[in-house]
Amino acid sequence: MMPEFTVEAWERIAGWRDAVETMPFIRALADGTLPADAFANYLSQDAAYLVEFSRILARASQLAPDRPAQAFFAASAHTALEVESALHRDWLSANAGLSPEALGAVEPSPVTAAYTNHLLATGANGSYAETVAAVLPCYWLYAHIGDVLLRAAGDLSDHPYARWISTYADAGFQESTRLACGFADAAAAHVDAGTRERMLRAFEISSMHEYFFFDQGLRREPWPTPPVSR
Repeated sequence: MMPEFTVEAWERIAGWRDAVETMPFIRALADGTLPADAFANYLSQDAAYLVEFSRILARASQLAPDRPAQAFFAASAHTALEVESALHRDWLSANAGLSPEALGAVEPSPVTAAYTNHLLATGANGSYAETVAAVLPCYWLYAHIGDVLLRAAGDLSDHPYARWISTYADAGFQESTRLACGFADAAAAHVDAGTRERMLRAFEISSMHEYFFFDQGLRREPWPTPPVSR
């Protein structure tokens, strides 16, 4: 008997999951030693990402085969655009002096653009099942890392990134992740082998992008410039 989609998908990204858990950005975030400017760089890019992520969630809602899935992804699009973005705006305003207007003008990095382009292309060209698979790592890996960070950080009372960690370790976000996993499993139950493999690949590629997205907080990869002519 074929395992549920989420069981197979989670096992498929074991390497990327381990890489995220042990990467320098996450370790420094957990113990509070992550430089504020690195976290600000990550948050500003995440704010740019959420604008496009809300679009792909709206697309999932549009493609959804039933009212519960339609309502869930529509609500998630609103949360990404308003609730999560507000968290970013508040921290960046208080700690980096970045106004909402300046934040809105932040240019997506090559890493951010690559991730959102993958999501938007999947939503434009793929099925509902593939779209749900592509967006799932942004729920599941964040919920997982939120739990990892909470256990590693311990007492958050004096932690500089307590609010961010608490948001993704929160029971409400964990429940949203559980629901998103359920919708992915339900979608996978009605697809052929080729579509299931495309779902798995979309999930895997998004998970890879999640790793590089965190990593850019410290690396700050710029857009390339033309080589100097000799």
